[in-house]
Amino acid sequence: MAYLILLVEDEEQFHNLLPLYLMKNEQHTFTVHSARHGEAGVELYSKLTNGGNKPDLVLMDIKMPVMNGMEATRKIMDNDPAANIYLFTAYAGTGVERNALDAGAKGTLSKAADWTKIVEEIVNILESA
Repeated sequence: MAYLILLVEDEEQFHNLLPLYLMKNEQHTFTVHSARHGEAGVELYSKLTNGGNKPDLVLMDIKMPVMNGMEATRKIMDNDPAANIYLFTAYAGTGVERNALDAGAKGTLSKAADWTKIVEEIVNILESA
């Protein structure tokens, strides 16, 4: 199956590593679109969706410049309550995470996990959607 993922993250390394590890999955193909901050993520989500390419999954960092992940999640959810947004953060288990989940994110993927586990979790999320 082919999936479209939107990664909203300010750290360059994650934009480089995620596609590399997703390519190792032989059951699915992935297209990853990238945004470097929340505002760009909201704009890109809208552009993709309006162009008929709604992301199957949005991986949203919480702490970013310009617009943080809580606000970006809230804006996307206001426009598309069916958006499939998961936090991609090192702040799992904190009040910051709770606030972002309250904004409409469906769950959390920890950046602290190894990349094999992250890809497994992404595949499980997409297959169960």
